[in-house]
Amino acid sequence: MSIEVMRQARNAFVWNLNTDLDNIPACDQWAKMLRKNIYALDQAISEAEKQNKWGGLTDEEIKDAINDKLTPECIAIAIEAKLKEKNNG
Repeated sequence: MSIEVMRQARNAFVWNLNTDLDNIPACDQWAKMLRKNIYALDQAISEAEKQNKWGGLTDEEIKDAINDKLTPECIAIAIEAKLKEKNNG
């Protein structure tokens, strides 16, 4: 699920909760469930945002990535591989 979809679902829950459900006794359970879902979506959004942050390379990581590779193509491939390693696992 994308972060944007999670935000849309969360906003729908918040809108529903803000329709004055707390003042209708039969809706107390529904309001509690909405709060629980809103909290869960807030946690999921926060975690997804952390995972989607992209980290660049330090000068040392660049030097390590290119090592003894001399051609621009080899350097580009080596840097790309180092970025993938850093950001995907």
